[in-house]
Amino acid sequence: MAPLVNAERLPAIFAGLRPLALLTGLAAAIGLGIAVVLWSQSPTYSLLYGNLPDDEVAAVGQALAAAGIPYRLENGAGALSVPQERLNEARLLLAGKGVIESGGFANLARENGFGTSQFMEGARYQHALEQELARTIASLQQVASARVHIAVARESGFVRDRRSGSASVFLQLKPARRLSSEQVTSVVNLVASSLPDLEADRVTVVDQQGRLLSSPRGRDPQAMRDQQIEFARQFEESYSQRVENLLAPLVGVGRVRAQVSAEFDMSASEEAREQYKPDSQVVRREQSSEDRRVAGTASGVPGSLSNQPPSRAASSTTPADGTALSATTPQSTQSSREYEIDRTVAYTQQPSGRLKRLSVAVLIDHVPVDGRDGKAKPVPLDAAQIARIETLVKDAVGFDDQRGDRVTVVNSPWSADSKTDDKLGDTIPLWQQPWVRDAAKLLLGAILALVLLLMVVRPLLRQYAAIFARDGRSEAPNALALMGAGDEEASAVARVRRPAYDEDVARARTLVNEDPARVAQVVRKWVTTDGG
Repeated sequence: MAPLVNAERLPAIFAGLRPLALLTGLAAAIGLGIAVVLWSQSPTYSLLYGNLPDDEVAAVGQALAAAGIPYRLENGAGALSVPQERLNEARLLLAGKGVIESGGFANLARENGFGTSQFMEGARYQHALEQELARTIASLQQVASARVHIAVARESGFVRDRRSGSASVFLQLKPARRLSSEQVTSVVNLVASSLPDLEADRVTVVDQQGRLLSSPRGRDPQAMRDQQIEFARQFEESYSQRVENLLAPLVGVGRVRAQVSAEFDMSASEEAREQYKPDSQVVRREQSSEDRRVAGTASGVPGSLSNQPPSRAASSTTPADGTALSATTPQSTQSSREYEIDRTVAYTQQPSGRLKRLSVAVLIDHVPVDGRDGKAKPVPLDAAQIARIETLVKDAVGFDDQRGDRVTVVNSPWSADSKTDDKLGDTIPLWQQPWVRDAAKLLLGAILALVLLLMVVRPLLRQYAAIFARDGRSEAPNALALMGAGDEEASAVARVRRPAYDEDVARARTLVNEDPARVAQVVRKWVTTDGG
């Protein structure tokens, strides 16, 4: 049995397959380019719901499919995503149809079973309260989602066994967003006010990075130091922004920079003082009394004793005219005077965070002034303008010379690289904004398509064109004809097919001279085929 393919014909077979391989590679490159373009134009999916049960996932999928909204199941359990531009539409659709249970206090509207215990009712109420608090906190602009956990202390009839409850709040913040200390305090007070007998210091707030946002319980030195550093940073940023906003209308927006360095005394002190002034006396109370006794006629209770005649000594002192003289004893006078000394009692409490020293440095660029040729040229400020600016800065920051404050104003030309407006239009970084991601996806798809076109498709087209445009003997005979070694007619036809007409005629003549019978058989077959 003759082999299907002769070893001598293998190079010719591979040469015949070369155009086929080029076409296959070209088709693969075109398909890859189309896939890249479709990927770059695919919509960006956003999370619609997460942690849903299987039955709710199926119900949500059916509702979205009926509305013609594409959705995608994420790797997370019970997580569905929809195109970002149709996210609000999907939420309104599901809310209108009631596919997703609202949760929160809406769960309390369910009918309780006959065997529902008081513990289950309390647990349901606590869970509903946690969901409502989480929704309220998640409505903040900086918060993407929130979870609230409440630990309610058991009631006890004994006062010494009573314990206060506690709560913890987990916040999922949006990218490049942060909560200020005032907002964290608001969240803490919100949770504490929603539960009876819950103190604000028993509420803990943590973000997705594991950072403790609320004030720690107790007086942790490290936490207190962090708070002091944050307080100083906010103070310096506030004063720097105040100076820049004040000077921007004078020198132009983006032409002034201010840096404030504040030194604080973080120690808290209390002082009680009592001061006396002995030279300053005031009569507070004065009292005087006078005692005088006078001897008179008989008096008393009527009776034998009071009606007795006076003694001889007493009667001898009576004058001749019969008038009675009254005998008196020396009088007694008493007086008391109480003085009040001037006394001053003062109680002074110095809280922590007292400003000790303030230093302000202001850098101003040269102000552009229109010249004679109509072009703006930067011109430095004169001494009077700098003095006025320095006075404005001192008044804006509350300059105190006795405290040792310093204000320095420098007018110097800036470099070209620094003349940019550093005020961001959004708190989200540019590379994290949605439109930037979409534009990057389109740009990446275009770059990949261009690379495939220049480095894959173009070389393949050149090679394919060179093979069929090459003069002389072709390197690509018909591979199908060479594969069928037993078919002599096909082999003869393969030898006849040549790109050059003159060469084809010469080879046909040679074939007729060498084997006229086979040529006649081929011609007869052609005629039979055309006639049929």
